[in-house]
Parts: sequence; structure tokens; C-alpha cells
Amino acid sequence: MKYIIDTDPGIDDAIAIILGCKNNLDIIGFTIATGNIDREQAINNLNTIQNILNINIPTYIGTKENKAHTVSAEYAHGKDGLGNIFMPKISKTIEKTTAEDFIIDSANKYKNNLTIICLGPLTNLAKAIEKDKSIVDKISKIVFMGVSYDKNKDTPYKEFNIKIDAESAKTVFESDFKRIDVISHEIGIKSYVERNYMDSLKDSDDKIDKFIYLISQKYMEFSLNRYKVDGCCMPDPVTIASIINNKIIEYVPCKIEIKDDLSYVTSCNESNIYVSNNINLEEFTSFFKKTFKK
Repeated sequence: MKYIIDTDPGIDDAIAIILGCKNNLDIIGFTIATGNIDREQAINNLNTIQNILNINIPTYIGTKENKAHTVSAEYAHGKDGLGNIFMPKISKTIEKTTAEDFIIDSANKYKNNLTIICLGPLTNLAKAIEKDKSIVDKISKIVFMGVSYDKNKDTPYKEFNIKIDAESAKTVFESDFKRIDVISHEIGIKSYVERNYMDSLKDSDDKIDKFIYLISQKYMEFSLNRYKVDGCCMPDPVTIASIINNKIIEYVPCKIEIKDDLSYVTSCNESNIYVSNNINLEEFTSFFKKTFKK
């Protein structure tokens, strides 16, 4: 299977990308979304991640930029999107093909052998659908970190990736993809690695482990203050992990309605959309720790 990762590289995006690369996902390209941070910072962060990994995967930019300057996630990811570690700017060639055209070209080239992993707002995928609806039948699967799903609550949480571009989310969820797997905000928060382990990466001899330690500090502060989790919440990394290890996430078929920047999710008997219902936390943390060995 070939993979495109659509990302707005904040802290958990960075950890997710590294997790996927270290577990040998066949990533054919990155498409940049703007959500956690603005476009230029997103590009630099992705360049930093690739530099740390010593890889050179093509990067594509979408034609629509969301208002990350005014509706950003700086409170969680820091001013630089990577926990205020302020890495030096790294120059790297950006492909001239737009993100939406790259998605369309890849769907036509790989047909049923392509999965698109969306870690940020669904802007680029929606633009591709609007430009060429035939890709819906050609892409094997969409995997998305977003929406809010808690069957015990009538009103969902205003989840960031939906809120920042609800119109695009509506376009994607109303399209008849073969399958859309969705990791909800609630499951993303339950997917955490304890603070002691994250802090222990500081003593690793591996530069990637040290990088994970550095960027995780801000996100652990956010996880504790917002969610009372004494560790690092991992919504994007568990999304990647669920693709590699199918024992981590349990899904149920659902319908999703986007209304007033909210995602209303209801379970049903049949659907092309499957939303996370449960997580095997032990399976996830074991997978994570095997990838990042202190």
C-alpha cells in the first residue's frame, strides 16, 4: 500500500510522521495543510522532521490556506508548532504540483493501492474531490484524526480539525469513499504515553529519541492542563499506529453530520465510515515503546 500523509505539523503530527517512517510505511508524499500553524511554519517543521529522519519525501502545498494566524493551536504546540524549540530554518525544494493535483495524480496512478492519512483539516482532500470526483472510487481508504464521538454526550466537543474547515469535512464525509476510518478526539486523548517514559528519552543515544523528548514537553504540559493526563496525549501517532497494528483501535460503523462547526456522530448498522469506539492502550504503548527505545 502507498500512503500520502496530509499534515499540519504540530507536535503530535511530528511524532506520528516519525512513527510511520520508523515502521516503514511506504509514504509517497506529504501534503501540507494549515491548521495548527501557518503554511510557512508548517513547511519548515516538515523539513525539520525529514532532516531528523534523514529522508527526502516530496512535499506538496495546497492552494487554500486556512486562517492559522487567527485560529491556531499555539496553546498546545507552541509558537513554532514544535513545542517552542525553535529549530533553524531548513531549505528544501517544494514540488510545483499542488497538493490537490498530487492527490488526484496519485489516485489515478495507484488506484486501489493508495491510502490517504489526514492528520489536519481536510482542506486538501476536499479540494481534490471538488476538482475530480472520480478519485473517490480509486482511493482504497481515508484515515482521519478528527471529529468528536462520545455516545454519552448529546453535544459533541468542538474538535479542532473539523472547526478550522468544517466545509471541507462535510465534503469528504458526504463522498462515497470505499472506507473512511476516523480516530475521534476522545480516543486520541485516551491514547497517551506516560510522562516517565517520555522523559526517559532524554537519555537516549538516538537523536530521534532526543527530538521526541524535546518536542513532547510542551504537549505534556498541555495534556496535563487541558485533559488531566500525566503524560503525552497521542491523537496523531495513534492514528498512524492503527494503520500498522490493527489490534490497537476498535471501530464501529457510523454516520457523520457536520453542522455549525460540530461533528454529530451516530452509530448505525452499515456505513462506509468507521469511527473509533475503543482503544487497546497497552497494545499502543507497547508499539510506541518498541519504536522509540530509550
